[in-house]
Amino acid sequence: MPTTSDITDRLPHSAELLTGRVAEYGELVDAIRERPGLLVVTADPWSGTSALLNAALDQVEQPTLLVDARRCRDAMDLAMAIADRAVGEFAREAQPWWMTSGPPSDAGGLRLARALDSRGIDPNNLRIGTGDPTFALRDAIEILASISDSTSVAIDHLGPLLSSLPATSARELLGTLRALRQRFASIDFILVEYPEGPIGAALANPGHPMYLAGGQLRITRARPARFYGDFAITRDWTDVRLGVIGAAAELASGVPALTWSIAKLAQLQSGSDATRAFEGWQEFRRLVAPATAHQWELLRRVHPLAQPIITAMSAGLRPHSVGANAKSVNEGLKRLREVGLAWRTELRSWVLADPLLAAWARDHAAPWAQRKSQLASTASTVRSEG
Repeated sequence: MPTTSDITDRLPHSAELLTGRVAEYGELVDAIRERPGLLVVTADPWSGTSALLNAALDQVEQPTLLVDARRCRDAMDLAMAIADRAVGEFAREAQPWWMTSGPPSDAGGLRLARALDSRGIDPNNLRIGTGDPTFALRDAIEILASISDSTSVAIDHLGPLLSSLPATSARELLGTLRALRQRFASIDFILVEYPEGPIGAALANPGHPMYLAGGQLRITRARPARFYGDFAITRDWTDVRLGVIGAAAELASGVPALTWSIAKLAQLQSGSDATRAFEGWQEFRRLVAPATAHQWELLRRVHPLAQPIITAMSAGLRPHSVGANAKSVNEGLKRLREVGLAWRTELRSWVLADPLLAAWARDHAAPWAQRKSQLASTASTVRSEG
C-alpha cells in the first residue's frame, strides 16, 4: 500500500489545487498518460476542472496543447486558436511572422511557410481567418502534426461553444474532430464539456459521427467533506487551518476557488474557525456584490424564466414551482445548464452552480418566492411535529 509520502511525492505541492480533488487529479493524469486517442471529460460547473487539467497536462511526458474554447465563436475561431497555440508552443521563432507582427522575410516564418507549403497548407486562411471553417480546423491540426509529434490537444469548455452553434454546425465540428483523430494517430484529443452536454450525447448516438469515438471521464464537484479528508495530504502546503477550510467549503458549496478566497479573507477575522469563515464569506459577498447583481440582470437574456427558476431554487423550492408550463421551465433549465449556472446531480435533481448568485437571489427573492418558501417551511414543520 502506498504511504501518504509516496502519494505527495507524485502531486504538485498546491493545497489550493488539490484539496478536495486529490483522487480526481490522479484519475485525470492517468487517463491522459494512457494516450486515450479521444477523451471526453465531463465536468460539473465550478468544479475546478480547468485548473486540474492545466496541472495534469504539465505532468505528462508527451507535448501538450491547451486551448480555451470560451474565447471562440465558431469552428474558425477554434481552428485559429489551435494554430496560434501550436506555433507559439512548438515554432516560437516563427510566431512574430505568424501573428503578422514580423516582416515577411523573417527567417523563422519562411521556414514554417515552406514546411506548410510542402503539405499543401495555405497559412493565410488560419492567420487571418478566411475560408471554410472545416478545412481551417483540418489545417490547424495538420500544422500541429508538422511541427510536433505525439501531441495531446486539450480543448477546455468545448461544450458551451457547441451549444451556441446551430445543430448542423456543432455536428460538423465534432465530426471533423473525429475524422482528424482517425487521420492523425499521434495526436490525442481531450474535450471538456458540462454534464449532459452535446459531446456525451454524440458519443451515445449511433447516428452521429462521434458515436463511440472515445472514452469518458466524469469529474464531479467535491462535497465539502472531501476537503476535510484531503487535508491530511495537503496540510503541509498551506498555513490555513483545517477548521477554516472545512467551514469555507460548506459556505462555498464545494467550489474550490470560492473556498480558498473565503479562507484567505477569514485569516483577517477573529473568533472560532466557523465564525471567521462566515465573516470571510460575508466580506467576499460584499466585494463581488456589484458583479453578482449585474449577473442577475444578464439572466434576462439567458431565458425568460431564468430569474424565476434561480429564485425558486435558491429558496429551496422546485424549479417547476415558478407558475409556468413544464416545457418552458425545462427549456429554461436547459439554457441555465448550457451557460454553467445549473446542472443535474446523480440523484437527477437540479442544483444551482453559483453559490454567490444563489445567496444574492435568496436575499432579494420576489414576493411570490418568499410566500411559497414560507408555506413550504410551515408545512414541513407541521409534518415533522405530527
